[in-house]
Amino acid sequence: MARKFQDSCAYPPRMMNADRAAAYLDISKTKFLEGVANGKWPQPRDADGLPRWHRLDLDAASDATDEKKKRLAPGRKSLADMLEAESSGQSGA
Repeated sequence: MARKFQDSCAYPPRMMNADRAAAYLDISKTKFLEGVANGKWPQPRDADGLPRWHRLDLDAASDATDEKKKRLAPGRKSLADMLEAESSGQSGA
């Protein structure tokens, strides 16, 4: 099992290597790189030939993940949908 990188920075740096980016997201480097490969996390930027992840890119990807979780599962109705169906006389079941 991969060990998490323990970060000793008092603040997150603007650009991070894979170890630090994974620590910033509180996941293992392996899970982070899997997420980069499948598009969950952003691709690195080129910093003088070195792959580096920008903190704001990681924040945006994390926020997008939170938004995806807020969406309803397939087949489920929102409260607004149920109220609309009830007011139009349709069955909500």
